[in-house]
Amino acid sequence: MQKEDLKLTSAEIGTLWGEYVNGTAVDIVNKYMLSIIEDEKIKLLFEDAIMIFDKQKSQIRHFIENEDFPVPVGFTESDLNKGTKRLFSDIFCLHYLHIMTLHGLLGHSTSLSSSVRKDLRYFYDSCSSDGMNMYHRTTELLLEKGHLQRDPYFYPEKNPEFVSGQQFINGFFGDKRSLASTEIIALSLNLKKKIMEKISFHWI
Repeated sequence: MQKEDLKLTSAEIGTLWGEYVNGTAVDIVNKYMLSIIEDEKIKLLFEDAIMIFDKQKSQIRHFIENEDFPVPVGFTESDLNKGTKRLFSDIFCLHYLHIMTLHGLLGHSTSLSSSVRKDLRYFYDSCSSDGMNMYHRTTELLLEKGHLQRDPYFYPEKNPEFVSGQQFINGFFGDKRSLASTEIIALSLNLKKKIMEKISFHWI
């Protein structure tokens, strides 16, 4: 069956809707931050992020309109308050872009896994490629400026251990145990996001 014969499924339309609404929300924040950023290197990243989403938004609209669905309203320029008091430092803005890039990568992967039609799959491939490039660039700039918060170090035992009995589960309900490295991944990311949330609400 040719790709043009395949109508978009409910999952494919749903992921496009989510990509559009979430993307426009982040885009408005990016545009506000661009208006206050003074550091030229950070400003360049935000300019590129805005340009990349403009391209993606146009493609999403094309997909949705071709299926005769209404394009979501999302967030628009009316939600952007230009000229307001500066709320965030340049470094905070860079951290924000870094974290939102991570969220975008996860979202694109989820959308890809729900897509069958070839043109839609290739679109999400392109989104992921753009996201990976931005992740590398934000990481490098955070490292350059000495502001990248790395995850905790993990000191392994000399020999591998096997789970036996209930002692691994007991770590949740009884005697405490060391965290597994896979558990630290989620905790570390959530901690970074929680710090950003606290800073944001402190200024608003």
